Amino acid sequence: MIIDDIIVAVNDADFDIDFKGVFTVSKALFTSFGIYKAKRSGDAKPAVRLLGFNALLVALITIYKLTRREIAPLFVLQCLSHYSCFLVFAALAGFGSHPKIKKGKRGDRRIALAIWTLHLLYAIVLVLGFLWAECYEGHVYPVSFLMSDTLFLVSYVMLLYTKKRGFDVESLMDDAEDDATKEDLELFNAQIDAFFSQQRILVVWHFVEMVLGYVLFNVLFEDAVTCDESGDAWVFNFKAGKLFLLLHTYGVKQGLGVASKVFFKTVKKLDKKRKMEAKEKGE
Repeated sequence: MIIDDIIVAVNDADFDIDFKGVFTVSKALFTSFGIYKAKRSGDAKPAVRLLGFNALLVALITIYKLTRREIAPLFVLQCLSHYSCFLVFAALAGFGSHPKIKKGKRGDRRIALAIWTLHLLYAIVLVLGFLWAECYEGHVYPVSFLMSDTLFLVSYVMLLYTKKRGFDVESLMDDAEDDATKEDLELFNAQIDAFFSQQRILVVWHFVEMVLGYVLFNVLFEDAVTCDESGDAWVFNFKAGKLFLLLHTYGVKQGLGVASKVFFKTVKKLDKKRKMEAKEKGE
C-alpha cells in the first residue's frame, strides 16, 4: 500500500524530495561505517546496529512524506524513535561503562530493572497504539500519540533516576589506576551527559507536541487537521495543518539523531579536547 501511495504522489506531480532527509540517511550510514572501522573492539557493535536501525527509520520517515499520511505508520515511527533514544541509554549501560560500574553494588539492580521494564512498556504501547491509531470527528489526535509521548516522558524520569542512583563515576575516577581507565570513565561520563542533554530538549519538544496536538488541533483549530473518509489518515488544511505534520516528523528525526550525537560526535569532541590539552602541555 505504501508503494501505491508513492506512485500516486508522483503521478499527481506533487513530488517534493526531502533533501535534508536524504542527507540525514547518508550521514547516519557514514557514521555507522566510520564507527565500525574505527573501533576494533566488539563493544562498538551495539552502537553500529543502533545507528543502522536509526538510518532505516530516517529513510522510512522520508518515504512517509510521499504517502497519504496514514496515522498508524507515523505513530509506529514516532514510538520507535522514542524507543531508539532509550536504546542509547541501554547500550551505554550495557557496554559503554567501565566494568566496575556494571559490577557496582548500587547500580546493577536498578539499571537492569529500569531497562527491562521500559522494554516491556514500549512493546505494549507499540502494539496497543498501532491498534488504536484511528481518527474520527471530534477526536483528530488519537490516544496512541498521547501514550507514546507520555511513555517517553516517563522513561526520561526513570532513566534520570537510574543515572543519579546507579552510576558513581566520580568515585571511580579517584580509584582509577591508570590513564586508560580514567579516559574510559571520562568518555562514559561525557556520553551520559550528552544523552541527557538531548533528552531534555526532546522532553520539551514532545510535551509541546502533545499540547498542540491534543488541545489546539483537537479543540481550537478543528479545521486545520481533519480525518479522511476511511478514518485512518489525516487531511492537512492551511499552514497550521502542515505545522502539525512538521512537529511530528521533525520530532522523529531529532530523536533518531541522539545516537549519532552520543556515540560519534561526543567521541570526536572529547578526542579534540584531549589533543588540545596534550598540545598545551607539550608547549
